Amino acid sequence: MIRFIRESDYTQALEIWRACFEDDEDYFRFFWENGLPLCRGLVREEDGRAFSMLYLLPCALGYRKRLLPAEYVYAVATLPAYRGRGYAGELVRYAANLAKGEGKCALCLRPGEESLYGYYAKLGFVKAFAKQESADRHGYFAWEPHMGEYIRKESGLTGRDMAYRPAESPGGMMFPWDRRAMKWLRKTRGRAYMGPALE
Repeated sequence: MIRFIRESDYTQALEIWRACFEDDEDYFRFFWENGLPLCRGLVREEDGRAFSMLYLLPCALGYRKRLLPAEYVYAVATLPAYRGRGYAGELVRYAANLAKGEGKCALCLRPGEESLYGYYAKLGFVKAFAKQESADRHGYFAWEPHMGEYIRKESGLTGRDMAYRPAESPGGMMFPWDRRAMKWLRKTRGRAYMGPALE
């Protein structure tokens, strides 16, 4: 069964997190108390035993002077004993259907390691962004050139919406969060990397 994560899932969610990531319990507790209220989590369980999870953080994709609502997939994880059975894929597909039903234009993610790019490609993800540097040397994420037609088809944008030249507004991924959310993000010291798939 797939359901939303509840506060009472702390112990099981921590077990999954510690089995899959290098973060200590202090980081997880900080995420649970400060990051989780900003997003929602999904868990896969059987007989009350949770063994796979992911979190969905609200974001927006800027494309040619429009902000399109989306969600960033974070911390996809499955206990080692349950891997290879498709549970994480079930969660991602469930999240995609949920987001689509709510009018979101896309799910975004950044695979934690090179070997996962192929895995997510099988689930329908495509490379959409490339890291670029602005004149002030701050990094940002801009759409790959080939994504214009894909975005138009997938988001239902019309020709009128697409009338702007890419040079006027390259677009990218944004997290339109409040001050509390940004405080959490800063305190993660980069461990909660908020960017889509990069080469």
